[in-house]
Amino acid sequence: MIRFTSRSKVTGFTMAETSIILVIVGIVAAIAGPSFLQWFQSKQRDSGLARLESALRESQREAIRRSQDCTVNIPTGINQTISGSCLITGERLLNQIRIEHSRTDNPWIVRFDFKGRNRGVDQNGIISLSVPGSSVAPKCLAISNGIGLMRTGNYDPNEAPSCTTP
Repeated sequence: MIRFTSRSKVTGFTMAETSIILVIVGIVAAIAGPSFLQWFQSKQRDSGLARLESALRESQREAIRRSQDCTVNIPTGINQTISGSCLITGERLLNQIRIEHSRTDNPWIVRFDFKGRNRGVDQNGIISLSVPGSSVAPKCLAISNGIGLMRTGNYDPNEAPSCTTP
């Protein structure tokens, strides 16, 4: 008679193999964590800058389209809402973003006339956006008087106030 013996194959990882994998994953996470956080915060700041710029450009376009003055209110502080008289897509909430500007009036009311020009008494200004408690460098948006030109750049608070285009 032939006897068949079955061998059971045990599959899986041993405790030692599992421990080594966990140590390797922990080391990789410790190395990648801070750079991922900085990347996330820089994307958050860039998103806030894009929302602010889109609100200003939308208001400028609507002023031209409607042939009337349109305003955008830009308050300072953290978690502020950008509002305006001609924002057809609604207000913009800038979550976890600090807004500062070079103007003394708060909120700064940017006014575009029927030709899309930035009007008012000395309406030049620089708006800086940063993530509170972060080492990510702030970005800025400069608005010029007259034709309503806008540009974004890097903000250096030590060279007060300047918005240098990269």
